[in-house]
Amino acid sequence: MRALVAAFISVFLLGGCAKHEERILPQQSAQKFWDAMAKGDLKLAKAMTIRGRLEEPLLKVELLDAEAAGARVVQGRAFVPTHLRFRIPFDSLKSAECNATMETELLKVEGRWLIDDVVTMQNYDEALQKGAAQCTSKMLQKALQKGMKNFESVKKELEREFFGIAKEFEKSFKQMQEQLRESLERMQKELQKEPPPKLPEPQEGQKI
Repeated sequence: MRALVAAFISVFLLGGCAKHEERILPQQSAQKFWDAMAKGDLKLAKAMTIRGRLEEPLLKVELLDAEAAGARVVQGRAFVPTHLRFRIPFDSLKSAECNATMETELLKVEGRWLIDDVVTMQNYDEALQKGAAQCTSKMLQKALQKGMKNFESVKKELEREFFGIAKEFEKSFKQMQEQLRESLERMQKELQKEPPPKLPEPQEGQKI
């Protein structure tokens, strides 16, 4: 009789746990995963993935935090929009906070939402590169406002830092340069719109 009661309790508890797992939304799983990543708890992060392995991104960053909000669910796969906030550990960028957006992808496995580690880490890598390109572009614009000499100094430093990264990053660096070029062109057009200062009319008998 006691064995029967124990078996009944076990089934009840297991059933309760399964229902609890099903109630966990994909964005909650995604948020927990990124919280672990930001804290450097790779053991917990890997435990929440399908394959239990995480490929390091090409661009090494300091992940400050991430916010997962909302989800699209299509045939057992969830797509969770995720906003990242990070720093790039370069001397010229160490104080700048960068931002990026991506989608965390999850699969429902035996009632649990698990991170698709391969696809998600690819998305993460691409998001970091785009975010870094935008971040460095803004930094160069600020340097330009302080003067051409300061701009050239910062530009050379960034190029030296990025030179050590693999060729896959070249696309993002070119994107950064294109964004900078467009920004400079807009700034030049704005300057051209301003009328030149009007010189005072010479008085009669005054030498010019």
